[in-house]
Amino acid sequence: MRLLAFSGLLAMLLSGCGRGGDDSASAGTKTAGVPLSIASTKSATAAGDTSKQKPEQFAPEIRQLLQRANAAVVAGRNAAAVEAISQAIGTTPDDARLFRMRGDVYVLQGEDANARADFSTAIRLAPNDADLHNFRGYFLMSRGLSDEALKDFDRAIELKPTHSAALNNRGLMALAKADYPAAKADFTKAIEADNTYTDAWNNRAFARMKSQENDEAMADIRQTLRLNDKYVTAWNNCGLIAMQQEDYPEAIRAFSRAVELAPLDARWLAHRREALLKAERFTEAQADTSRIDWLAGLQQISDEAARNAGSSDAWIRRGLFLMEGKEFGAAAQDFTRALMISPNHPEALACRAKAWTAMGDFQKAMLDCDASLQQTPGHDAYSLRGDLWMRLNEFDKAIADYEAAHRFDEQVASAYDQRAVVRRSAGQIAEADADGQRAKDIRMALEDKPEVEPQAEDSTGFDPASTEAP
Repeated sequence: MRLLAFSGLLAMLLSGCGRGGDDSASAGTKTAGVPLSIASTKSATAAGDTSKQKPEQFAPEIRQLLQRANAAVVAGRNAAAVEAISQAIGTTPDDARLFRMRGDVYVLQGEDANARADFSTAIRLAPNDADLHNFRGYFLMSRGLSDEALKDFDRAIELKPTHSAALNNRGLMALAKADYPAAKADFTKAIEADNTYTDAWNNRAFARMKSQENDEAMADIRQTLRLNDKYVTAWNNCGLIAMQQEDYPEAIRAFSRAVELAPLDARWLAHRREALLKAERFTEAQADTSRIDWLAGLQQISDEAARNAGSSDAWIRRGLFLMEGKEFGAAAQDFTRALMISPNHPEALACRAKAWTAMGDFQKAMLDCDASLQQTPGHDAYSLRGDLWMRLNEFDKAIADYEAAHRFDEQVASAYDQRAVVRRSAGQIAEADADGQRAKDIRMALEDKPEVEPQAEDSTGFDPASTEAP
């Protein structure tokens, strides 16, 4: 992933001109940009780092320190990583790579002054390394220091005219200044240097779109998506180009794919709503409006959770809100966060069991129900566990849990009916008759209940009247 995220391009970033190929803001946590580099994708690979460092290029004692540093970064212990790399620098103080690596960790810590000092030391030690100039240029660009960044990109390209990442980054700077001819020229050179460079294809498409070259822009974005059909902002740009071409069905299709890939980003929904309105599909546009409003609420509750990150209740509230929006995977993650703060929290366990159930992971749901009930017997956990027993045709256990939950509905009547069938086939006629009568009594009582306002759909997406897996 080679991306750009600096203040001068914020408006353009809304259209995705500079996002990386996998379009994941958290991708930096997955892997280092280069082996033993410490850098996250958000820093090293974002700059288009092309260095080819391998573990065997370091002495054994240095390699051990760098491995310790990498493990520390993965564990979120950046200070320990800085200490390990500093020890390596103390052993080999003339190795530019080590300063680059320590600068990466300083970036993760938000210590920009130290990061810049280390990147500059790396360049002093290896002044003809184009990658180092490009990387520092990206760092400076991401901090809004455009003039200094441009000098680094120019120097990287002077040292290596086919440096695709530096060409791409310089093109993005031209985009920020609305200098579309210069931007297109640099993106074209980046593509010529590496014709699989998805960001450069995407960025040239964006520049061509801004220049009203819609057919050429669409050709570029098609190539981007051939290279990576999960590139979210490329799908968004495809939709924007189609909007300029007044091809609203194609725009809706492209924005829908972006929504599918990144369902919690309101930008794609807003663009799709506009396309739906242009196509006079008003009911669907209203649905997108409702979803956008829900996402605004999610942002508020997310901000609250961030302010109270050490509170399990804050993450439970956010998880429940996500359940309402049928974002069950994200909800399960929040309930897990709550449990990391407060192990064996009965409400978090019960809520996560509902999320697992909605996702069809009934084994995990059963384990969480059991754990929740061991802490605090609760009606919701008993009720859900009863539904899970029903899926396993364990009618005795299901009925026992329904009774513990004081539950009284059609699902409970169905449990008695199905147990009656089992008992009758086993020759337990009296017991089967009793179960059948109990099912009838429940249904008669339900018919006699006064009319009540219809309830909202179960936020788990789980149909309690069905014994079939969703």
